[in-house]
Amino acid sequence: MSGDWANKFGYYEMCLREEYHYSSVMIKSDPMTFFYGFCHTNICEANDFNQPDAQEIIKDKLGNSIISKILPINFGSASYIFVDPVTHYPDFRIGAYSTIIIIFILFCLGFMDPYKRLLDLLTNSQTKKPKGIIADFSLIENYNKLIDLKTIDPNLAIFNGVRSIAFMMVVYGHSALLIIQSTYQMELLQALQSQRAIITVDMLYSVDVFFWLGGFFMAFVMCETKRAKALAKNPISIFLVILHRLLRIWPCYILCIMFNSYLLPYLGEGPRWWSAMNYTTCSEGAWRNLLFIDNFFHDWQICFGWGWYLTSDIQLFIICLIPMTLYALGYKRVTKYLIIGMIISSVIYGIVLCFIYDFLIPAKVTGNKDFYYTYYVNSLARSPPYFFGLFMGMLYREFKQKEQNSFLGLLHEKAKDPKFKLLFQIICYLLGFGIISWLVFGWKQAYIASDPTYWPYWFQHLYCALCRLTFVFGVACLCLPNMIGIYDIFNRKAMNNSFFKFAAKISFACYLIHYMVLLILNYTFYITPTYLTLDVIQLFVGCIVITMIAGIFLTLLVEMPFGTLQVKIIDSITKPKKKQQTLLEQ
Repeated sequence: MSGDWANKFGYYEMCLREEYHYSSVMIKSDPMTFFYGFCHTNICEANDFNQPDAQEIIKDKLGNSIISKILPINFGSASYIFVDPVTHYPDFRIGAYSTIIIIFILFCLGFMDPYKRLLDLLTNSQTKKPKGIIADFSLIENYNKLIDLKTIDPNLAIFNGVRSIAFMMVVYGHSALLIIQSTYQMELLQALQSQRAIITVDMLYSVDVFFWLGGFFMAFVMCETKRAKALAKNPISIFLVILHRLLRIWPCYILCIMFNSYLLPYLGEGPRWWSAMNYTTCSEGAWRNLLFIDNFFHDWQICFGWGWYLTSDIQLFIICLIPMTLYALGYKRVTKYLIIGMIISSVIYGIVLCFIYDFLIPAKVTGNKDFYYTYYVNSLARSPPYFFGLFMGMLYREFKQKEQNSFLGLLHEKAKDPKFKLLFQIICYLLGFGIISWLVFGWKQAYIASDPTYWPYWFQHLYCALCRLTFVFGVACLCLPNMIGIYDIFNRKAMNNSFFKFAAKISFACYLIHYMVLLILNYTFYITPTYLTLDVIQLFVGCIVITMIAGIFLTLLVEMPFGTLQVKIIDSITKPKKKQQTLLEQ
């Protein structure tokens, strides 16, 4: 009933039904970590195997076994951690109770308006529109806003598809990576030479698309004439801009961190579930995440690991407030030169890092221990797409405001000529799809080649530093025709369908939730998953469905209500006292 090979767990339920004892073990060594499950008599428990004398016996037995001759592991130097998966759960403490209470209060607030409407309907009373906090948290009011899928700016219709596809790339990439971490290692070594491994690595570009979108909409909003004049009149209000940003993120972020740390450990079971606890612990506390400084600490004490994107996004947002303030003060040309300089300097910084730390093409860099903190979560190293998006957002705002000599405005005028319009579409789409296709598939031969210098090292360093900015440039080429008013079936229909519009609205909540869903789906399997395309797709589809359902509730009960409240808070600070009093009375 025990597992018969590394990363196999045997018959877990049968072992427990036969009243035996079941233990899981993690064998940790460089370069691989294995998991194994075995059934044994009740004479011993998992903790007995963690004793020093028992560890020596186990190392000796494994060292003399045939397994040691097959697997690339030194069993003598490896560490062994035995656990009882039946009892390996954290204590249900005040954090868990607090999370449950908060969720209960949120549901109560959300259902107060529907409950009141139901009572009015049953008593034949006139239904009154809710006011105040009841209206802010009303599931009915927020749902009506959520399903309003009207396209506000037809020139940005394609962005709904871009945001939704980027989110699905995140989920697919994480689905594959979680299976890679828990599948059979020997089979995995062969699978990593296949096309599916290349596709998995390509999903990492999704975060760069989000950075590009973040920079674009930051400039698009802050360069609006009225906002720019208000900032120029009162530069101190820049702190309110930061507060506005933080208040939009904190409510959902705090609740998801609490849920992940205090409740998620109790939502799974099985021989492999205990290993998922590595993703739920916050040994150093969540304050690093909530202050958005967790990437400053290189101690591998990671809390809510996928939240690093929010940290980098906030840090880049604050950095970009400098050129945005200059723009508001009237130094528009200086601001553009400054942003171009920021793009160039950040690219040079990334190139220097890649040469110093020997970062190669994406698939080969994952084994470099310096890559995660030195480059992957380093906001400055990841900043070129954000700065490029900032520049494009500024150009687009000037175009929308019909400013003189606007670059996009000039393209828009030329696009009135049918011949130029068609030629421009062809060039943009060929360039965009060509760049993306080459970045997705072009490095396959360099990856699978037996010669590590199939691509010279200097070229691989440059590729690692430039591929992310190049990818978002390709995405920008696909968006450019739509931005200047050239509409076609691709940007107005295919990329702006109802599903994409809806998914884009809940993408923030879904991003926070998706990894927790993947942990439950992946680590509650009794049978070890295999790194096959079908298994990855099944996990991906299941995660998308569950995440979107949970994301709807998080959006309706937290993101939208607190978004309304934070607007009222900002208004109460910025408006005259008389208006403040009116607001308080309401």
